[in-house]
Amino acid sequence: MFNLLLSPVDTQRVIDATIDTIVLLLVSGIISLVLGTITGFILALYGKNRPHEKKWVAYTLSVLVSVIRSIPFILLMVIIVPISFRMFGTSIGFIPSIISLSIIGFATVSRQVEQAIADINPQIYDLSKSLGANQFQLFRHFIYVEAKAGLILGYTTSLISLLAYSTVVFIVGGGGLGYTAIQLGYYTPNGQEIMWVSTIIMIIMVQIIQILGSMLARYLDKKKRN
Repeated sequence: MFNLLLSPVDTQRVIDATIDTIVLLLVSGIISLVLGTITGFILALYGKNRPHEKKWVAYTLSVLVSVIRSIPFILLMVIIVPISFRMFGTSIGFIPSIISLSIIGFATVSRQVEQAIADINPQIYDLSKSLGANQFQLFRHFIYVEAKAGLILGYTTSLISLLAYSTVVFIVGGGGLGYTAIQLGYYTPNGQEIMWVSTIIMIIMVQIIQILGSMLARYLDKKKRN
């Protein structure tokens, strides 16, 4: 279908950009989900008036997450550029893009996980304590069971946010559909077609993520009720 709108050269550019976007989303998404989930659990369980109160740990992480979320993403990328150069010897391309996306993704997932756990019935903590559950058993048999549908919805929201953030990483040479839509599309006199095709692909990707996330969350919620 896109061949009817784009030249073969532009079609290949959009295909390459789509692959770049998927790779950026997968790599940064995995890093964000792992680090964000751990941090979110700590924020939810170790904060003030929480089951395992260690306020200084939760407060420190909460400030870190809030500071990251307060920085506009474009400025965050600019801040990361010299750090990426010192650590990896490169200031443009895939590495600084992944670092930037992973940092903002980590902060987003942390808050989503914290909120998902905060929404579960607090009586499960008393129940787990009365049954003598340790912290791993509390997570595996109580928190995970109660919060997994909410966690899936939080992960879905975070992945869609990451996809949106990925549209501007071309500023540091990250490529992706943002590059084809803006640089090759919007800023080019005859680039309307490539801009719209890139935008449509982004819309389709968001819809796929949202539909799959919602279906999985409904399935897990229904399974829990049964």
